[in-house]
Amino acid sequence: MSSILTIAENERRYVAQELHDNIAQTLLQMNMQVNICQQYLAHGDTDALQAELALLEQQSVSASRQVRQLMDDLLPPAIDDANFKTWLLEYINTHRQRGGPPISLSLAGEIVLNPQQQLAIARIIQEALRNIRKHAQANAVTLSIETAADRFQLTISDDGIGFDASAGTSPANRKAGIENMYIRAEAIGAALTVKSQPKHGTLIQLTVPLP
Repeated sequence: MSSILTIAENERRYVAQELHDNIAQTLLQMNMQVNICQQYLAHGDTDALQAELALLEQQSVSASRQVRQLMDDLLPPAIDDANFKTWLLEYINTHRQRGGPPISLSLAGEIVLNPQQQLAIARIIQEALRNIRKHAQANAVTLSIETAADRFQLTISDDGIGFDASAGTSPANRKAGIENMYIRAEAIGAALTVKSQPKHGTLIQLTVPLP
């Protein structure tokens, strides 16, 4: 139960942070642009008003996109039975559409997971790629999956700016997203490793024992 509560609280922290960092900032900028438009209108400067309205329209589209992405991230991944590979390919495409760096994908072996494993692994992949888009400043990502008779192994690495992973070795010091990855791994009896150093990229490895 404590793990479920921790995930729920971390998800709330994630939503609050996203609202503050992205949507709230975009709405603030839109409010400033409305004030600028009012000034141009009062002075009869229609050319400047038209240009500012175009910028305001762009900000409106951006805010709408941010809300949709946040809603998509909170919804459970749409994974049907034995359809994990299809979901993965679709999410990699979503990652690229959101401005993420290209992913080199490697799949070895047949992916056979139960629903709980699929959900946990999908959430870990989502969090890892989201962190890469937001923080890593990476040019390339490698995602590999190897399935053997006794294990499923996921590896995600990037060539980004990295961070001091040793500073977050205890749960109390981990960021909410990374802590959620550890909790989801533990929930399915998997081992998760996060390795990173400043200027040396990040490597995430998940090993799931299979019956």
